[in-house]
Amino acid sequence: MQLNLHEELLLLALHDKKGTNAFGTALDPGLGGALLAELLLRERVAVRSEGKKGLVTIVDRRRTGDLLVDEALARLEGAKRRADPKASVMRLTRIPKLRHKTARSLCRRGVLRETEGEVLLLFRRRVYPTVDPGPERALIDRVRQALEGDGEVSPRTAILVGLADTSGCLAAIYDRRKKKALAPRLKAIAEEAAAVQATRGVIEDIQAAIVVTTVIT
Repeated sequence: MQLNLHEELLLLALHDKKGTNAFGTALDPGLGGALLAELLLRERVAVRSEGKKGLVTIVDRRRTGDLLVDEALARLEGAKRRADPKASVMRLTRIPKLRHKTARSLCRRGVLRETEGEVLLLFRRRVYPTVDPGPERALIDRVRQALEGDGEVSPRTAILVGLADTSGCLAAIYDRRKKKALAPRLKAIAEEAAAVQATRGVIEDIQAAIVVTTVIT
């Protein structure tokens, strides 16, 4: 099952049984960054130089058939003016109910289930426990192989690892000590992600935007 980058990021962040956000201190901006990266990989947008700036530009207006990816494309398309990658990530982070829309996309795929959970026995909230653990297991195996091996990493996986690292979602797989030991490999994969043709020169901006958005909020 081929998942989108934002869906994979959310799977890493969610507690399997509780269906709540267990990891990812910067999950919302991480999802916004993942959506922009997804649009770049699908060649719906590109970053075009204008003066000293690189601006996110719509290059293909065809819809993808994925509800949230298409909403992200429409949001960028409907903006009054083009923006750089950092500002574009912030625009996508402000998509209403971004986490819930991402989770519901996984519900439609049969990976999660939407239900209600209690908070302090007083309030109820929507939660998304895992129904089919297969996709997440395959995802974690893929991330482990990328980080613990020394072979070539696919562009999509390289970008996912960078997003998961920046948003704090790698905590779902590695504790702080292990992650520190993997720092050289993380750096190498980040360089691979930055060199992907469709996202060249943009991934670092997306990661910076995730950090900036987290500080602002």
